[in-house]
Amino acid sequence: MSHSSWIHRQPTLLPGRPIPPRLLYRWRAAAFGFFMWMSFALYALYVVRDAGLTPFELLIVGTVLEFSVVAFEIPTGVLADSVSRRLSIIFGLAVAGAGWAVMGLFPSFEGIAGGQLLWGFGYTFISGASEAWLADEMGEDEAAAVYPAAAQWRQAARVAGVLAGAGLGLVNASLPFLVGGAGSICFAVFCLFTMTEAGWHPTAVEGGAARFASMRRIASDGLSAARQRPMVRAAIAVAVLWGASSEAFDRLWGFHLLEDIGVGDTNEVILFGAIAIASQVGGFGLVALGRRLTRDRTRATAARVLSGFYTAAVIVPLAFALAPNAAVAVALVAMVQWISAAENPFFMMWVNRGLDPRTRATVLSSVEQSNSLGQVVSTLLLAGIAAVGGVGVALAVGALLVAPAVLFVRTVPLEEREEREGVTVPGD
Repeated sequence: MSHSSWIHRQPTLLPGRPIPPRLLYRWRAAAFGFFMWMSFALYALYVVRDAGLTPFELLIVGTVLEFSVVAFEIPTGVLADSVSRRLSIIFGLAVAGAGWAVMGLFPSFEGIAGGQLLWGFGYTFISGASEAWLADEMGEDEAAAVYPAAAQWRQAARVAGVLAGAGLGLVNASLPFLVGGAGSICFAVFCLFTMTEAGWHPTAVEGGAARFASMRRIASDGLSAARQRPMVRAAIAVAVLWGASSEAFDRLWGFHLLEDIGVGDTNEVILFGAIAIASQVGGFGLVALGRRLTRDRTRATAARVLSGFYTAAVIVPLAFALAPNAAVAVALVAMVQWISAAENPFFMMWVNRGLDPRTRATVLSSVEQSNSLGQVVSTLLLAGIAAVGGVGVALAVGALLVAPAVLFVRTVPLEEREEREGVTVPGD
């Protein structure tokens, strides 16, 4: 009996009590959101004040993170498709948590970069595999309803995580990373006893050579779908643009607020904690609004919501780059983060329908890799602009990069037109 067969013969990887996929997916979203935002609630402050990173180093650290995603996203997606999505998710939770802990232990450029490398590597085991696991356990239609619901759970948990992280940060700047990392590792252990994988099985193969041949075939099929299907090509283009645009804001907003605009005598830990809380509360409301607008769960309605998000993602960061004072800047930061928090579940709803279950994780990983590729490619451009024109100019240019995404999501591909007319799309 192959090792993979043994994995899938177990209700849970270690003797325990299985939890329904609908519920466990929400718990995972909430737990990961809680521990991640506990760690990262004060990240923008931590890397500027405690680690002392320059704008160039901030962008390089982002490149390290995204390079690890670009390098490992597709290989780990293939592993999830060919070995076990459940095992991939659990391993990713543990490795990501270890990365956060490293950042807390070593507040320096090297420590932050090393922690980001681990965090990115762990994330590649989760992305794609998590959504593919749920779709196969429940079916596409049922899963489509769970994605936004889980996003709301995640938003609520993030608020709690921010509160916990800010409280820990008042004691010691490294504590949020250490406690958040340990929590993610503990949740990975919890999943060993509770996570099922009954709705999907890899193709049975015997021997190492056959296993690797199967993995190569899955990778080839998944990449072929990414090249041939207009829907997937459009999703890849959107992911590249969104990644390129978000990189500027994610890496530079803290520096711009602290060093270019200034916050006066305000307690910086409390201010950054308040920004994070406001961001999550607003994101929760935005997801709720999006759910009401996408009740029919079609690509067309998801596309309309996404086009609104991407339009706002141009206007609001541009306004932040030109903000006249700290009060306006803080409000705009929160608004940008509302958009970032709410975008993903509707993007997943837009792209995930009709994917071949056998290669779903690989295709989704290809899309995720494209997001990271956009961030990596934009880094040198943004670093050069920041060096010559200043951080504010780099933020403005970054905001404009996502503008073409509106056109991609509003273009209805052949698959969607046929789906509306009740025609079966080949390969769907």
